[in-house]
Amino acid sequence: MNENTAVKQNLIDVLGKESLLLDDILSQQVVVHNCVTKRNWLELESTMTKLQKMSDDFVELENQRVALSEKMNIFQDPEFTPVLNTVRNKLNKSKIENHVLNEYISTTKNFLQGIFDEALPQRRNTLYSRFGKIVKPELQSVVLNQVI
Repeated sequence: MNENTAVKQNLIDVLGKESLLLDDILSQQVVVHNCVTKRNWLELESTMTKLQKMSDDFVELENQRVALSEKMNIFQDPEFTPVLNTVRNKLNKSKIENHVLNEYISTTKNFLQGIFDEALPQRRNTLYSRFGKIVKPELQSVVLNQVI
């Protein structure tokens, strides 16, 4: 087996590992989304820890892929096309899932900000940034004398 064939096989192996790891990451992203919508903070914390470990593993694999790719152009070799497309599709799916979760959190935060602005009149004070733009104060904790 010549060096070029060994590099090619190593690249295919690394891309395969990335693909499998992305499957796990995508499944954990679904769990994160469910934890946020159901407000299951303990499970969210453990899932985020798992995701961080998977992310670190992915970075290691990506560093290996980059090092191996310097020896060979994977974008011009048709043997890499199926596995590259799979990895790219999974990365795009992960990006979309992150965007959806960020939009959900942003919408919920804006909704709660509106409620707090109405419920707590002292929070209606106008604050300005050093650039002269209006800045809304951050949410503060509120204790209700009622069990929900």
